[in-house]
Amino acid sequence: MASKSRAPSKTPRAAKPKGVPAFTVNGIESPQPFLAVQLSDSATPSGAARKAAMSPEEVSARVREFNLKPTVSEEQLYEAVNRISDAAVSIAELPEDIRETIATLKPAIRSFHGAKMSLAWFTLLPLASPCADKFGYMSSWLTRAATRLQFTPANQALLDTLGDLMADPGRETSPDSVNPAGFTYVGQFIDHDITLDVSSPLDAETDAETIHNMRTPALDLDSLYGDGPALQPFFYVFPSSGPSTAIKFELGTNRNAGPGGPAGNAGDESGMQVQTDFDVPRVHNPLNPGASSNTAIIGDPRNDENLIVAQFHHAMLRFHNQVVDLLVAANFGGDIFTEAKRLVTHHYQWAVVYDFLTRICGSATVTNAINTVNPPINSPFRMPVEFAVAAYRFGHSMVRDNYWLSFRFRNATMAQVFKFARNPNLPVLSNWVVDFNAFFDTGVPVPVNNKARRIDSVLASELENLPGFTGIMKVLARRNLQRGLALGLPSGQGMAKHFRVQPMTSAQLTQGLPANEIAALNAGGQVLLKKTPLWYYVLREAAVPGGGDRLGPVGGRIVARTFVRMLKRDGNSFLNVNGGFTPILPSKVSGTFTFADLLIFAGVTQP
Repeated sequence: MASKSRAPSKTPRAAKPKGVPAFTVNGIESPQPFLAVQLSDSATPSGAARKAAMSPEEVSARVREFNLKPTVSEEQLYEAVNRISDAAVSIAELPEDIRETIATLKPAIRSFHGAKMSLAWFTLLPLASPCADKFGYMSSWLTRAATRLQFTPANQALLDTLGDLMADPGRETSPDSVNPAGFTYVGQFIDHDITLDVSSPLDAETDAETIHNMRTPALDLDSLYGDGPALQPFFYVFPSSGPSTAIKFELGTNRNAGPGGPAGNAGDESGMQVQTDFDVPRVHNPLNPGASSNTAIIGDPRNDENLIVAQFHHAMLRFHNQVVDLLVAANFGGDIFTEAKRLVTHHYQWAVVYDFLTRICGSATVTNAINTVNPPINSPFRMPVEFAVAAYRFGHSMVRDNYWLSFRFRNATMAQVFKFARNPNLPVLSNWVVDFNAFFDTGVPVPVNNKARRIDSVLASELENLPGFTGIMKVLARRNLQRGLALGLPSGQGMAKHFRVQPMTSAQLTQGLPANEIAALNAGGQVLLKKTPLWYYVLREAAVPGGGDRLGPVGGRIVARTFVRMLKRDGNSFLNVNGGFTPILPSKVSGTFTFADLLIFAGVTQP
């Protein structure tokens, strides 16, 4: 990935105690030898068979003993249990001070003072990776200098005009895409896992390499796990009995407003129940409910922006909890939290690549990226703004005006989707729980399967009615365009040249557009047609040559190659598992794993 030349910062290596051999975790020496074994997969490659298989009777006995509530059939549970590898490091083999700490975390003791914990509970990337805290560029300085729009008042005015036209109400008349609507919000959740820019200005030229990225640039679910149970115990439930490391996430409660959520196989309203724990945890004052902030207690507050993404975050909490139960049923002898986090992260990463990315970029583009992008583990990386500020913002055009949320709310507007994730409607009302069977291909019958809108240069009209905002559509479109200008992004044509693909013609860029938008593109000596803003170019490329179901050759390459680079440079990602990684959790198709499989296993597709 090209960028301005600079010497990469050196990551300090931990001091190695005398007599302790050198072990590496994600490329750095670790003073905790057991940590390297836990995380490297060198002792038990993922998917390896247990030394002694458990019988169905033994699995059932464990389920009864620990009062587990499986979300899959007994046969699927039994098969999954016997795909769990033995622990590379047993609890008994952990250092004494770490074993003692684990014992004091039980609810009756809750002692964190002087605690010594495994680094496996923390987000590892900041400890191991140089240049992981800044944005940067994918394109070369020469490409940007030759093809970017100049930061001038005239060009700022042209972009404001273009943004206003992209936000004209009533223009989203194209048919739906083939993609389930849930992937709009999967994309949002993923974005919140890898990028957070809180400081770049719109009104001044800015070098992206000076901007901090406040999320780890890896699919490590830091937006879910936060800093782990050692530093953020308020996210977690520590077991009072049973395996000491079977640490789960806290779940939130619902306010009783009647039945809602999934109806299950009943296929009509009769299957719905009054949901009690289908929300993220929230700050709540039981003595003065009216004064409660209901702030979500989660790893990234952006995942409480609207009802659908908040409910998806809740599903991810449940997904971890079910994996913990699976390991308990399997009588896993090691650190259950560490193994659960690894299984959750690897299956999530698999689904991102082989379910989400293949839909959005096309399987050929994803395969090409996997075969050709080969960064060394822990190689310097800066999140490219061609991705974060342009190509990955395709999701704004996939938003629908209305959604079938459940049998209770069959035509919810985007305004309602936002309204019911805000006070005074929090905690989430029981009848507003989302039925994800209408958002993903789970196989559970629903009368409507929401589809995402096609990727194009038009925003959903209903965004204009979001509570607390005025003119949000124009603001959103203008900001996207102006941020690209301020950061000096290359034009769409420049990125096409970078990837050695044929750029779109002026005729393609203007195909099917209204006269006023064509006039805006032709204004100022056709500068926007010659140096088309990258975000706009990516949207037009998806809409015209591609039909709107997936990104085109420039957008697809930017997105796929960024994801693959993030995964390959992370020594703990599923792409770096010794011997290769194959999903082991229950799924419709053995050996693969989708977001629908994830939601089914999480238990949110049934009442």
